[in-house]
Amino acid sequence: MKIRTAGRHTREGFKNLFRNGWMTFASISAVAVTLLILGIAIILTLNIQNLSTNIENQLQINAYVSDSVPATALKGLEQELFALQGVRSIKFISKAQALLAMKKQLQQNSNLLDGLGNPLPNEFVIQAIDPSQTVSLAQAVKATPGIQNVQYGQSYINKFLAVISAVRDAAFIFIIVLLVMGVFLISNTIKITIFTRRREIEIMKLVGATDGFIRGPFFVEGTLMGIVGALVPALILNELYQWLVTSVTPFPPFSFLPLAFVMQRTVIVLILCGVFMGLWGSIVSVRRFLRV
Repeated sequence: MKIRTAGRHTREGFKNLFRNGWMTFASISAVAVTLLILGIAIILTLNIQNLSTNIENQLQINAYVSDSVPATALKGLEQELFALQGVRSIKFISKAQALLAMKKQLQQNSNLLDGLGNPLPNEFVIQAIDPSQTVSLAQAVKATPGIQNVQYGQSYINKFLAVISAVRDAAFIFIIVLLVMGVFLISNTIKITIFTRRREIEIMKLVGATDGFIRGPFFVEGTLMGIVGALVPALILNELYQWLVTSVTPFPPFSFLPLAFVMQRTVIVLILCGVFMGLWGSIVSVRRFLRV
């Protein structure tokens, strides 16, 4: 495309924005609201992903050693457990260390343990490389000779992983729905522009103007609406997230992702989605209604 033609398309695209006045404003506002909701969904998804990662990293298997295993065999047992497929890390906690930790938890009531000796077993704390394999790894650990029992949150691990998967799927579907809504809004605005200029378009066709020459300004108009509709929610979300990070105290295992990390990704996605919505909305409306 020649620079002169591109300049003409850009000028006409800007003119179309102002020519439609309130309709353009209404469409940009609707797109901005759509992308604002999309941005909120993105920020929530990023932080939920961070939360799920933090929780997954804390999933562990507590393997309790049988009292029949002598102290001299503990190192060999640790090596055997570490050799199991899927083990990321393993930590040994002796009976004495476990008793000391329990006394710290009981605090003033620690004297209740006096005279009981040490009823706690030696244990290994194991983490899986893939959190989704925690259950299968726990079964392999339990089958290892010398391991009396294992605990790994049997009652909630599968439920937790299922909830995280459902949230991710729902967020993806929600984002797709919002994109379709944005395309529909921009498409309708450009349809009105084409309708109000149909006589002018007919004359341009009669004097030999190509389809590309006629369509160009509408593509520019749609793209501009998408970009403006993305910048407004980007600014709003930046201020809201900054306030949230500085005003709300997180609690473990939840923690807010850094502002720069979140907004950099959110703004890029919003602008790309805005441009996509604008271009695709233009293409749809022009293809259906520019038949003169």
